[in-house]
Amino acid sequence: MKKKRLILFVLISILSVCLTSCIIIPLRRHYTYSADEVSSVRFYDLRDSESRTTGFFEEETPVCTLPDEQIKEFLADFSRIKFKDSIIIVLAAVDPSFCYGPWVVEIVFADGSYSFYSTGGFGETFNANGECVKTNHYSADDEDLEKLIGKYYEQIDEMAT
Repeated sequence: MKKKRLILFVLISILSVCLTSCIIIPLRRHYTYSADEVSSVRFYDLRDSESRTTGFFEEETPVCTLPDEQIKEFLADFSRIKFKDSIIIVLAAVDPSFCYGPWVVEIVFADGSYSFYSTGGFGETFNANGECVKTNHYSADDEDLEKLIGKYYEQIDEMAT
């Protein structure tokens, strides 16, 4: 009887994957950093930018660099932002997003490395030599990240109107 149930379960699973053509595995994470390991935090506004892809920071200027005395509080708030990703296994694979969202947070670490986080489902980490050492597809909710940036960068409200 157990063998029949197992076979039935496997057949239903295979049929479900074939009918939907994909399997979606949701992932979530929070980024937690100590203020001791961070040397600066910068915000980029890419809403009107022509370049939201890797290397955007070579053409764009940060709209705000947090004062040192706000970094610890910002990192505590940033650690509460939920970043999401989905691993999608499809029969006809599609390319994942390689674009940043409208707002990007850059965290520069004391060792000279830096990471970018956004709502677009794309992020990168660079070593102190400027070489990309890691990419990810974790994305924050647009409203959550914009609200967090707006807490520290007051002009965001003026720009949105």
